[in-house]
Amino acid sequence: MKVNQMSQSYVCKAIIKAISLEIQEVLSLKIKQLLNDTYKEGPLSLYVKPGDVAVKPIALMDCPESFSHTRDKGNYSWPLTSPATKAEVSCRKNPLQSAQRSCAINIELEQAFWEKPNMTECKLLEELPNNILDLHDITITEENAQDVVQHILYLLPDATLHMEELEIIASKISDIVRLADISMTLAETILSILNYILLQEIEDENIRKLTNSILKTTEEIGYKVTYAERNTSVITTSLALLVMRPDPSVFGGLAFGVTSYDRGVDLKINVQENPFEKALASVFLPKSLKKFLGIEHSDPDKHSKIQFKFFGTTSLFADDSLMKERLNTYVVSASIENASIQNLNEPVTITLQHIDQNTGNAAVHCVFWDFWKNNGLGGWNTSGCEMEYTDMNYTICFCNHLTHFGVLLDLSRTEIDTTHDRILTLISYAGCGASSLFLGITLVTYLALETLRRDNPSKILLNLCAALLMLNVVFLTNSWLSSFNQPGFCITVAVLLHYFLLAAFTWMCLESVHFYLALVKVFNIYVPKYILKCCIAGWGIPAIVITIVLIINKDFYGNGSHSESNPFSNFCWIQENVVFYISVVAYIFLIFLTNTAMFITVLLQIHAVKTRTRKRSRFWKKGFLQDLRSAFSLMLLLGLTWGFVFFAWGAVRIFFLYLFSIFNTLQGFFIFVFHCLMKEEVVKQCRLHFCWGRFRLSNYSDWSGSGATAASTPRHLNHKSPSQALWSLNSNGTSSTFNGSDFLPRTSPDINFRIAEVHYNPSAVPPEDAETKHPCSRRILPMDTGHYPLKARFFH
Repeated sequence: MKVNQMSQSYVCKAIIKAISLEIQEVLSLKIKQLLNDTYKEGPLSLYVKPGDVAVKPIALMDCPESFSHTRDKGNYSWPLTSPATKAEVSCRKNPLQSAQRSCAINIELEQAFWEKPNMTECKLLEELPNNILDLHDITITEENAQDVVQHILYLLPDATLHMEELEIIASKISDIVRLADISMTLAETILSILNYILLQEIEDENIRKLTNSILKTTEEIGYKVTYAERNTSVITTSLALLVMRPDPSVFGGLAFGVTSYDRGVDLKINVQENPFEKALASVFLPKSLKKFLGIEHSDPDKHSKIQFKFFGTTSLFADDSLMKERLNTYVVSASIENASIQNLNEPVTITLQHIDQNTGNAAVHCVFWDFWKNNGLGGWNTSGCEMEYTDMNYTICFCNHLTHFGVLLDLSRTEIDTTHDRILTLISYAGCGASSLFLGITLVTYLALETLRRDNPSKILLNLCAALLMLNVVFLTNSWLSSFNQPGFCITVAVLLHYFLLAAFTWMCLESVHFYLALVKVFNIYVPKYILKCCIAGWGIPAIVITIVLIINKDFYGNGSHSESNPFSNFCWIQENVVFYISVVAYIFLIFLTNTAMFITVLLQIHAVKTRTRKRSRFWKKGFLQDLRSAFSLMLLLGLTWGFVFFAWGAVRIFFLYLFSIFNTLQGFFIFVFHCLMKEEVVKQCRLHFCWGRFRLSNYSDWSGSGATAASTPRHLNHKSPSQALWSLNSNGTSSTFNGSDFLPRTSPDINFRIAEVHYNPSAVPPEDAETKHPCSRRILPMDTGHYPLKARFFH
């Protein structure tokens, strides 16, 4: 039969068995006339003309006598049988029932052949054991597959479903699925077994170890089940399977939905071309997926199948890595035969109704089941899925791949509204960008000018700036790098982000320790190779923490999401909550407490010194704002502003989140302002080396007007004197830098102490009376005392 339509030719071939007394020519003419009609199915129509139909007789031989030997159900002899008919013989174990075998016709070869015997009505020669554990030694074959699963279903009500029984059930089902074909009856029985297990709501490690096996088994059943039509479905009380073979030439999108379900009762599914407006769970596949359906093939049997599944219980999808989240929807899945669907330009839309209403506005996360997570046990992953909309009852997710989907309810915190979330995100990225720029300028300035990095505090500052710069750079590029969807690459990015975060805080801690040694513990504080030991601690301790995490399980790192409602949802970071709280929160909180204690101690020490000096100072009030500025600088340097996050709760949560985002993302900018832009020695060196014209500072220009360079060598040191020990802190060749206005030797100074100076010279805390403590010190002045700020070196 040949028909031309829209410049395309279709050839169809069929074998018709006709019984008639008419001669061959008359019978052929009648067949042509009967086929002369227009056939319609959906949007397609086929018009057949008599001239396009060719009828010819064929001579088919009968299927010959045959013999079948089976191990489980006995031997069977099949008689000579006509084509397109069935032969029946009595079962060996139960003679009242029959085994059947069809004599089919091969259209292409125009020959008759025997199909496989159907012995489902025949019983096994040997009865199966009445205990699931005893089924361990039963070998699965095509003859006994239906009997075994039927027997398991019969034994389930009396089973305890402990680990051994569950493993045997899963093993037998897996063996059955490996068979070439699965009948509809066999598929229905297997899904009934799985349905019974799911309804038991087993919530322990037993079912956790079998989750991936059960999911893969149901997937394979869907693609191996044999059916005559283009669509078929298997529906139990809590589990639904739908398999379709759509025509890719007219595929414009497809939606699968669960229209009715109530915890194991009244499960109904439906399929339509447009998205469901109201459904308990639904998946809409976009039109762009037609290229995966075998559109290049004209044979309908070569078109790819689409499979949908619905799981009406949540116990199968337990994830031990979730500490404060729980699955608050049923699970729906979609897949296409022989195709891995990822990185779709047009997303798959998943709509899921909440099991429990989200009345507390808790954060929700769209997730998919990752078979490789938790060391192969499987777990929930947010990669490639974004939350498009959510309310108390529903959540709509957009995903760029196909698998099993669900929605997690985050019980640990409430999500802020979209407006604040986007503003905070923009502040974070803008602040980190600015900090990266100014941290880079700070590093270049100190590295280019050797005089600025001679003392230990400046070297510690350089390491802190380097750690903060790398932290900002990795943070800024994280979302972009995670978009490559390379698991190993994403783990590397997450490790780097974790490492530089811990390194930055470790160097902040070392800053506070240095302040403590400089201003409080002034006796016996000489440390050989001081900077080398600081570097080992600053870069080594975070490396140890990261190494331990990687040794335990590298999959603790991965592609996650810090918020599902913003455009920066993909983020490589720590996925395991316990690891996050121990290796990040606890670590940072410990350093925060340490730095806070050091900060308070340093302020108290400075206050004590200034209290003793204010009596003789006529201008101490003028230094108040300067001291306040310096205290703020010190607070930023020690990372105390990170403590805002610990107060972001309740009604003031949004306020402290804004403070946290502003101060911490701009930490690098503030370091540049206080330790470059407002630091007189740094400005002077920059003007001396980098400026031209009237901005350039001459080597003989008057910078401070009162500066002097002095080197004093105390001849009689009283080691019991706190002041002398304080002044000799940077001994052994470490230079100390003062501003000329701070203190002039051999005068009665008007001391205006500045906290910021401690960072560059811990020995800048002046004694009560310089003259009385160093009566024999001498001052060495250059030819022009106005050329340099006061510098001093003290030696024991």
